[in-house]
Amino acid sequence: MANGYMHLAMLYDEWQTAVDPAAWADHVIRLQERYSRRGVGGDGEDGRPILLDLGCGTGSVCLTMADRGYDPIGIDWSSAMLDRARQKAQAREGRPSILFLQQDISRFELYGTVDLIVCLLDTVNHLIRPAKVQRLFRLCANYLNPGAVLIFDLATEHHLATTLGDRIFFEDQGKHTLFWQNKYNRKSKISTAELILFSLRPDGTYDRYEEIIRERLYDCQQIHQWLLEAGLEPVGHHGGLSMKKPASTDERHFVVARRPLA
Repeated sequence: MANGYMHLAMLYDEWQTAVDPAAWADHVIRLQERYSRRGVGGDGEDGRPILLDLGCGTGSVCLTMADRGYDPIGIDWSSAMLDRARQKAQAREGRPSILFLQQDISRFELYGTVDLIVCLLDTVNHLIRPAKVQRLFRLCANYLNPGAVLIFDLATEHHLATTLGDRIFFEDQGKHTLFWQNKYNRKSKISTAELILFSLRPDGTYDRYEEIIRERLYDCQQIHQWLLEAGLEPVGHHGGLSMKKPASTDERHFVVARRPLA
């Protein structure tokens, strides 16, 4: 995870066209409104609720949530992704500033508590060591205000084993070509993506970059147990960007956990 997306950062948004940050932000707000007991407003600038986005990537959700009235903090381990996030934030003249921090999300540190934590786009699955997920939940419980919620999604077995599975993907965008060979180990529950990126140079030759990205399938019952052990109440479990119950054909599930008021 430390070197993940190093060479893909500048192209990440172009290749994630299926992800609509506005739709994700709207869904997060729906879930927060249903499950949070925090109340109106927050501890941010001008009384705005403070949002912590763990694994913020290029900052698309942070930027969108800022437009929705939140005071975001984005944390990611990839310096390249954070550079891209800062570029996008700086281009928004007259908009509220966003704090981006380079940290390991399983060991993050803040100066105070927050009103909402999100961890989106398979970020929890990228933590392939269960101990890191458990530590992440403990930190979230520590930094959430009483009554506030943690919202995260989990890639499902259908997504990792079937949609990705043992397949090869290819995408050509003229100056950039991406080859992606995916393998899913049903015993270890780990999906491995071996990526090769070719980028066209002005002289007509290509630069070649290689990256490996791994994700682990997590059982939702185990996740719920870890949340309880961390001091969080699992209060919501939904399929995709909906308020429906999870289904076996979902690509991802959303989980909501709340820090108790007392």
